[in-house]
Amino acid sequence: MISRFLDTAARGFTLVSAAIIAILPIPVAYDAVSRSLRHPSTWVFDVSLYLMIAAAFLGNAYALRSGSHFRMMMVVDAAGPRVRHWADRLTFLVTFLFAIAMTWLSARYVAENYQAGFTSGTLFDAPLWIPQLAIPLGGLSLAVEALRRLILDEYPTVLEG
Repeated sequence: MISRFLDTAARGFTLVSAAIIAILPIPVAYDAVSRSLRHPSTWVFDVSLYLMIAAAFLGNAYALRSGSHFRMMMVVDAAGPRVRHWADRLTFLVTFLFAIAMTWLSARYVAENYQAGFTSGTLFDAPLWIPQLAIPLGGLSLAVEALRRLILDEYPTVLEG
C-alpha cells in the first residue's frame, strides 16, 4: 500500500514536469509574436525561466526511476551483481537522505523569502517564493522515488548511450 502511494506520488510529480514542458512553448511563441509586433512582454522571460527550473526539479523522480541519473558503474560492475545490488542500496539511501535534507532546507528558505516578501526585482516582479517552491517539491519527489526503490529493493538498470 505504501509503495502504491509512493508510486502514485512519483508519477504525479513526473506528470507535472511533463505538463510544464508541454506548455512551455506557448508563452515563448506568444513572446515571439508580440516582439515582432513591437509589443514585447514583461513576463515571458521570467515565467519561462521559472517553468524550466520547475520542470528540471520535478523531473528528478522520473530520472531516478528510469536510471537516467549519472552513475559510476565500472568498478561496481567489475565486482559482480551482489556488490552492485548493495552499491545500489547505499546509493539510493544516500540519495534519499540528500533529498530529505534538500527538501527541509529549501522549504525553510522558501518560507523565509515568503515572510520577507522578496520579489524578483525584474519588470515582472514576481514573489520569489512561488518559483522557489519547485526546489523543495523537487527534493520531495526525489525522496519519494528513492524511498520507493528502497522499500521495493529494486533498482533501475543503467541506460546506455
